[in-house]
Amino acid sequence: MDTSPSSESIFGMLVYFLFLLLAVFLGPLEAVLGLALYWLLGDDEEQRQTPS
Repeated sequence: MDTSPSSESIFGMLVYFLFLLLAVFLGPLEAVLGLALYWLLGDDEEQRQTPS
């Protein structure tokens, strides 16, 4: 009986591991980039209004 993992199984685990690493690093980076762009390019209408 052969109990060694097949090459398809190893390839699937490698793809899953790389996906997790990519999600862990790119997810927060994407969120920070989105917040920075919103802050830099956001609508400044609130600052332009004069208080009454």
